[in-house]
Amino acid sequence: MSERFSWISGSLAQTVLSFLIVALSACGAPDTSEKVTLPKKQARKVAVIAHRGASGLAPENTLAAIRKALDTEADFIEVDVHQSKDGQVVVIHDATVDRTTNGTGAVANLTLAQLKELDAGSKHDSSFTGERIPTLAQVLKLVKGKKKLLIELKKGEDDYYQGLEDNTLRLIREHRADDWTVLQSFHDPILERIWAADFVIPTHKLIVGKIPFLPVYIDHELKFGGFDRYSKAASINVHRYFASKSFIRSLHNQGFKTFIWTEDKPQNIRELYDMGADGVMTNHPELVERR
Repeated sequence: MSERFSWISGSLAQTVLSFLIVALSACGAPDTSEKVTLPKKQARKVAVIAHRGASGLAPENTLAAIRKALDTEADFIEVDVHQSKDGQVVVIHDATVDRTTNGTGAVANLTLAQLKELDAGSKHDSSFTGERIPTLAQVLKLVKGKKKLLIELKKGEDDYYQGLEDNTLRLIREHRADDWTVLQSFHDPILERIWAADFVIPTHKLIVGKIPFLPVYIDHELKFGGFDRYSKAASINVHRYFASKSFIRSLHNQGFKTFIWTEDKPQNIRELYDMGADGVMTNHPELVERR
């Protein structure tokens, strides 16, 4: 790819991502008086995924949010991982601590001890003051197979984390969590390193969406071609703005499942399941009931 085309590709992807961020912020809060009811016994098993824990109820990616999610009927709890300066796998969404804590700086430039000094709760609500950034080991110990754990491996602010994939797999082995964990990422090099490891574990490929009628899709950048390169992945997970009945059917016909991210309005969650989605990620898993 030429340098000029690479710049255009990245620019377009960033434009789409920026649009989605603005659109998401305009969605408003869910109607908590309404709930989604799913039958306990159904021909097609659909999953509820608690996004960053029950992050509508507690600070995202904290043990408090994990505990809240464990009390819901979610099937999966989704978390994000980065790696500290001293090689510890920590649970946080952004490559920097600025948005979710009282600190500043890149996760990659801070030791675990420094990260543990930060308050990761008060920005959500003062009642969560003192909540800390957890390690993946703490989350695995807390979940302990009570629900499945969907772990998204992230890229650092400037580069990929050296050893993140191996360290994550090692922790999964140590906690005997291979039966109840799934790994996902937007980044192909991360998935490829997982696939190359001598450890079989389910993986999902994250994308923003596919451009209709064209062999073009967006993950963290604009890409050309189909999804054959992800044949080792069990699912292609897409943003809700790009989810449609025809696209979901196309993924199923190619042998993939799909988890849609991220929807909080009960009526829209119901519609996504009706379209054929295999799972929906939501910040409010408490709004979904099984009867």
